[in-house]
Amino acid sequence: MAEASSTKRQERIDHILRSAIPVFAQNGYRRTSMQLLAEASGISRPALYQYFADRSELFLSAFQLLLDENTDAALNALVVNRSLESQLDGYLQRLVGDPYATLSSSKFGDELMEVKGELGGAAVMTAMGRAAQGLHTHLLKIHKVDAETAGRAVDIVTLSVSGLKQDRPSVKMFRERLTFLAQSTALSCAPAL
Repeated sequence: MAEASSTKRQERIDHILRSAIPVFAQNGYRRTSMQLLAEASGISRPALYQYFADRSELFLSAFQLLLDENTDAALNALVVNRSLESQLDGYLQRLVGDPYATLSSSKFGDELMEVKGELGGAAVMTAMGRAAQGLHTHLLKIHKVDAETAGRAVDIVTLSVSGLKQDRPSVKMFRERLTFLAQSTALSCAPAL
């Protein structure tokens, strides 16, 4: 009985989080109230407080859900039967290209990025660490890249992403840069002739 109750509670939380994401995207963080979030979820504001202490906790939980989904999608892109270059491009597009496109389409993208940095820094580091570990393992086991080269490739991919969006390029330009990064990284992992 307790297990069914726990499952139902988790389903409700998942519904609240998925309902909150478009509300934050449409209104920004500062203009989103717990009342708006409750209405989007189809529950009362007092009921919402039974699940989340405040707006920042709900935002961070919704953000964590998106991070987990993007990280899973990135890692899944590596198992597709394609060239290393295509796998790396899929990995980068899912991990950072898709979120960049989503935030760029919101008029509150800059604000959401700022709040993400304030509230979600640790969550981002954890997700990026999981993605980097998955990429490293993939390079070692599937593509038989030596450990040193795999480590350097992961470092380059992980650290380059911030620089590629530093000048706030268009989504198209950012995606092109990610594709070039994938191509360059694949070349650096190719065996020497």
